[in-house]
Amino acid sequence: MRTRVAIQTCFLIGLALAQCTASAARETQSPSHGPEVRAFLDLMRQEEVESEFMMKHNEISRRDYIRSRNKIAILRQTVLDRAEQTGEDLVPELYVKAANEVDQLMEEGVRALRGVKRGEVIKQKWRYLGSVSKGEVFYIFERLTP
Repeated sequence: MRTRVAIQTCFLIGLALAQCTASAARETQSPSHGPEVRAFLDLMRQEEVESEFMMKHNEISRRDYIRSRNKIAILRQTVLDRAEQTGEDLVPELYVKAANEVDQLMEEGVRALRGVKRGEVIKQKWRYLGSVSKGEVFYIFERLTP
């Protein structure tokens, strides 16, 4: 009787894992997204796996792990929203930065964003795409190519 229950439990776990794998495969093979967006989604999935590995092996702190996961989620959603709005299979060069990291992109940091509206260009180098609050405030930028 115990063996039968163990086999059923293993079967159910295997079935659940197969469903998760199938849904992840559908996301990257979605006919609504072109090869560029699908490749980007695959890259984001790999980044998540790498972050999880680093966290499990104490290579990064829990805070850095959560920040990384949030950035990945924001990047993914930004690309999917853009692809849906424009219908283009294009992944621009995007940056998601926490408030204390914005100065890595521009000298004045968050101060440079005062009065800037979504979609506006900053210093002819960055397009400000907005901010998202996920535990902390993240700012989204698109690098403009000359």
